[in-house]
Formats: sequence, C-alpha cells, structure tokens
Amino acid sequence: MTAVTDLMIAALALYIARELHAWHTIRLMNIHWHWGWAFYSLAVGAFMGAVSHGIGPHFSDASRQLIWKAAIVPVGFTSVFFLMGAFHNSFSFDAVRWLSWIPIVFLGAYVYTISKDDSFINVVKFYAPAMCLVLALMLYGHFGLDTAGSGTVALGILIMFIGAGVQVIGFGLHQHFNHNDIFHVIQMIGMATMYKGSQLITDYGVAP
Repeated sequence: MTAVTDLMIAALALYIARELHAWHTIRLMNIHWHWGWAFYSLAVGAFMGAVSHGIGPHFSDASRQLIWKAAIVPVGFTSVFFLMGAFHNSFSFDAVRWLSWIPIVFLGAYVYTISKDDSFINVVKFYAPAMCLVLALMLYGHFGLDTAGSGTVALGILIMFIGAGVQVIGFGLHQHFNHNDIFHVIQMIGMATMYKGSQLITDYGVAP
C-alpha cells in the first residue's frame, strides 16, 4: 500500500507540474516555473520511493541503497525549487538574484550530507526547515502583501505538516494501511491545496 500511495503521489505531482509549467508559458511567471520543477522533483522522488517500498526488498543491499538515494536526493531539489518560487512571490527579481545563493548552498549541503548518511532523519533536517521558510513567506504574502493564492498555498503546506506529524507518531489504521500510507494520503490533500493556491499566485509586484 505504501508503494501504491507513492505512485499516486507521483502521478498527482506530475499532473500539477505540467499544469504549472503551462501557466508559466501563458503568464510568464517565474514562481510557476520553479514550482513546476518542484513538483517534477517530487514526482521522481515519489516514484523511486514506490520502487524502494515495492520491489526494493528483492534487490541486493547495494541496489536497495542506490534506489533509496534516488528517492531522497530529489527531496533536496524539491525544497530548492519551492524556495526559489517563494522568493519570486515575496521579493523583487533583483532581490531574488541576490537571495538565490541560499537554496544553492542548501542543496550542496543536503547532497553532501546524504552522500555520507542517507538516514531519513537527515532528509527531515533539511526538508522541514526549507518548507517552514516557504510557509513563512506564504504567510507574509497573505498577511503582509495581500497576494492572491498565498494563503491557500500556506494552508496546503500546513496540511502536509499535519501528515508528517501523523507519520512521526506512527499512527496507523491497519497493518496494510499504516502511518506512511496515511501520511501519503494527507500529503496529496496538501498538494492539491497548494496547487489551487498556485493557480492564483504571481511574481512579486505583478497583478493576478
């Protein structure tokens, strides 16, 4: 079931990514370009997660480790693209050029850390702060800048955090629908909510 829900996440993320890039083409918004790639990265990670949970146990230790790394490395790219998109919503283009070094350094540190220790806790140590920063910028956009869609995106992120909390405490409904599966379902609700908000969101200073 974990593999199945991973595949569902991959399919949803792929759909959202294609839609956001279509919006980017029509409206020429940098935030849509970056968030489109964020969801593409999420789709790759989810697909490799499905492989890891589904058929990974039948592989050798070395192959399983390689598949696992292929599942978690995209998390770093997802975080970076979400951050860059949030920067474009909150700051001017010139300011974003100066701020872009933050996600780049973040990604380098993440990949280096994962290459040394690919435990899931290291994934959380990087992904959670990055998404907290995205959440903070979306809340700033909603309450400070009054930008359309930012509040809905923030709600989507909060929903995904709730799902992560369910995963951490290990709450499950059944041995075949465990805490990972519930997390994935809640995550998809959060993704859909983020997508709804991202349809309205724009670059800084651009009218919706």
